[in-house]
Amino acid sequence: MFDAKNSWLLLDASGVTVRVGVWQNSRWLGWSKSEAGALEGLFTGTNTVLAEAGLKWEEIGGYLYVEGPGSVLGLRLAAMAIRAWQVDDAARANGKCRPVWSCGSLHLAAALILADGARPPFTVFTDARQGFWQIMEVKTNDPAELSTLTPQEVNEAELPTGQLFHLPARKAWHRAPEQARPLPSSLREHPEVLMLPLLFRAVETATPYAGHAPEYKKWAGAK
Repeated sequence: MFDAKNSWLLLDASGVTVRVGVWQNSRWLGWSKSEAGALEGLFTGTNTVLAEAGLKWEEIGGYLYVEGPGSVLGLRLAAMAIRAWQVDDAARANGKCRPVWSCGSLHLAAALILADGARPPFTVFTDARQGFWQIMEVKTNDPAELSTLTPQEVNEAELPTGQLFHLPARKAWHRAPEQARPLPSSLREHPEVLMLPLLFRAVETATPYAGHAPEYKKWAGAK
């Protein structure tokens, strides 16, 4: 688990709202959310939360990255930002980079749903490619079990029955069913969930979630 005594920069551009925060000891020192473009939301948000926290860039201890699934552009831009900062870290500190910890967007959403008091079983889902959802089924209220779950891709007409929680993506291919509910609370209201065991894992660098390999049609050539 990452050291809660340090100040951590969180980047979450997986959904419609870009969220940036400075987190320390289960509380937010600075918080920003934006529904503008991912690029503007990430970099303006970073400047905003550093100013709100009263911290210099050098005082950030590391990066918390929400890897998706979700908005492909947002996930890539957030990953590129962290990778660029790591290059700068290495140049300033004899090759040593600040650490990166990563978690899945559906895992984080499920943790927030549990923190708000919802009782399993339930399914949290977001847009995948056209005609498909990315889903994660939660069958226990033990947050430690979340790390064992893996998102699954299903046809848009094959969502499970029961409680459904929708995590909107910036590019929506299809409409969520009427019975689906939005997340009951936000990460700003529950900063303590970041400390759940195994929710975040240490990674070498930020890498967006890749749930489905692209399919290419073979070109038959001119006739």
